[in-house]
Amino acid sequence: MAAYFIGSIKSHEDSWVEEYNAAVPALLGKHGGELVCRSEKFVRYEGEGEDPDLVIIVKFPSMEAIDAFMSDPEYAPHLASRIACTDSDIVAIS
Repeated sequence: MAAYFIGSIKSHEDSWVEEYNAAVPALLGKHGGELVCRSEKFVRYEGEGEDPDLVIIVKFPSMEAIDAFMSDPEYAPHLASRIACTDSDIVAIS
């Protein structure tokens, strides 16, 4: 069953972005991930809090594929950079 990785990202600095964007699409593909949507524009219908700079949705073949992507040693340095430079909410649904 397909699973979706949904990220809401608020950057504190952009030093991580160029390298992340250069490397991560191939890593997503390695695990069967397909970008569904990447947008800086959204409408908040409910909830409060600081608005993100970016919202992304990636479709994977399964939750196991998302787990494999998130735990991939090749992704680890990019994940660490993103975590250090952003406030992110990442969820997965199936």
